[in-house]
Amino acid sequence: MVTQFRVLALLLLTVGAVLAFSGCASNKDQPMLGQRVGAYVDDSYLTSAVKTKLLGDIALKSFDIHVVTKAGVVTLSGALPNTYLRDEAIKTAKSVGGVKDVITEIQISKP
Repeated sequence: MVTQFRVLALLLLTVGAVLAFSGCASNKDQPMLGQRVGAYVDDSYLTSAVKTKLLGDIALKSFDIHVVTKAGVVTLSGALPNTYLRDEAIKTAKSVGGVKDVITEIQISKP
């Protein structure tokens, strides 16, 4: 009985150590999954990243800005009330790593 307990304890300690040390590996120099798999996933990743950044911008988060990405080129569309916000949306999209260019189809709609 004591031997079985020791074997079980040793097994649990070994598994715990393996799990603990495998979680410590750093992957900061590796690109994110979407950045290294393929063009479709890269574009999906960029679209999501741009949308997230636009939603994080206090001035832009309440507007419906559509984002489409093809081959790293982001196209923004929708309507904004002024050119300042359109320029802010373009600047925000360009700030996302991996974006090659930004095309704007955003219309200025006067209230």
